[in-house]
Amino acid sequence: MTSYLLFCHRFFELRFLVVSGLIDHLAQKGKLTLMLPQDLAESFRPYLSENVDIVVADYRGKTGKLKMAAINILGDILYLTFPNLDQLPNATAKFHRDHYTAARATTRAFVKGCSHLASHSRLFRRLCLWLFRKSLPDQAHKALIAQIKPDLMIGCSFGMGLDDAAFLAEAKHNDIRSCVVVQSWDRTSNKGYPTIHSDYTLVWNDIMKQESIIQLEFAPEKVIVTGSPLWDTHFHKMTTAPDQNWRKNLGIDAASKVLFFSCGGFGSHPANMEVIPHIFDLARRQPFGHHVHVVFRMYPQYLSPITKSGAGKEKKDEIEALLAQYKDDKDISILYPEVKFDGKNFMPSEADHDYMTECLRQCDISISQVSSQMIEACLFDKPAINIEFGRRMTDKYDLEIADYLTEHLLRIYRTGAIYRVQKPADLEAVIAAAIENPAEKQAQRQALTDQEAPVHRGDSAKATADTLEKIARRLI
Repeated sequence: MTSYLLFCHRFFELRFLVVSGLIDHLAQKGKLTLMLPQDLAESFRPYLSENVDIVVADYRGKTGKLKMAAINILGDILYLTFPNLDQLPNATAKFHRDHYTAARATTRAFVKGCSHLASHSRLFRRLCLWLFRKSLPDQAHKALIAQIKPDLMIGCSFGMGLDDAAFLAEAKHNDIRSCVVVQSWDRTSNKGYPTIHSDYTLVWNDIMKQESIIQLEFAPEKVIVTGSPLWDTHFHKMTTAPDQNWRKNLGIDAASKVLFFSCGGFGSHPANMEVIPHIFDLARRQPFGHHVHVVFRMYPQYLSPITKSGAGKEKKDEIEALLAQYKDDKDISILYPEVKFDGKNFMPSEADHDYMTECLRQCDISISQVSSQMIEACLFDKPAINIEFGRRMTDKYDLEIADYLTEHLLRIYRTGAIYRVQKPADLEAVIAAAIENPAEKQAQRQALTDQEAPVHRGDSAKATADTLEKIARRLI
């Protein structure tokens, strides 16, 4: 029986793997073992079939302080490394370097200088990779791997952090085939150079494949386009009848135009606080030729464990206080993700994912903030409005969203499929144009759909599992 060992230590990636059905498809191909951090292992056990085994990973506990310091510095260097820009331009390269922050000016200068050299010198890239791998705990789970005897070790990133890198390094150390299954639209364009190259990588579309070959320097035959499993639900919905009770349950009049607005996560919290009143004010003023109803969806991060105390709680309390001002408005529906808190993690359900896609299918206009919802709306041929005003603050950035111009966003903007609003004064006019002429960008939306989801529409999870089986069995 074919044996698979899949490692994932980020909540959102594991949620995608489960909700998309990829885990179930892969479990039907042979013996599947998930290697997870302790809290994810406990949280996700009830959501997995009994024939899926779970083992607990521990890489950080087996890495000394000196090696950890080396991993952090080398990781930053590779994060800012973008080779072959003459063959394939990538706006993220300059963006990352312009916004790179470190505690000391000397560290910033050193990392930027090394990343510039690594981007232009294959020999120096190899030196950085060699030093990085030497610092990794690449035998942390030697006995466990010997017991599982995997034919294929599967990761979700190209060594973005210590854990992902160490897992792929263990595969190499044990001479086991490895594959990365990309779970995010920005993974091939925005995360710099791989700290560890897997043997294979599965990507969503041809643009991701091109980036993987030219800038991540994978051999062409090692990069396989299998589509996006997370969007299978979207394509399935297109073959079924809409939920006739959706409007009724939300109290939406049959003649109203629906604006479906999802706010951003904690990184966009300042922008959320600015944007929400502008959108809700439209429902109160009704300035359009058609009556509108706003369906607002809270970002799941506002329901995560970090909102129990500290800065996370402050953000949640602040946005809840804002929403409370509109809770009685008849033309505003405020929705929360359907989640269950198990004491460690808030677990979104498959039903929540399904309802989110139903909102996109039923709405007239989709509104979001530099989110993949732009793409999802286009899959349903719905006008997609991208809000680009407001402040974005993360551990890496502090900037106006209008200045957030990384390659994964620009590839979407270049299609011309998206309505872009960069200042509040333009919001009303852009929404009015989309309401009055919803077919205006229809051809561009189709082009974007073809660009982002070119293959296996509706069965990407199965196609991904089938490809993983072929790799494991050395059929490719």
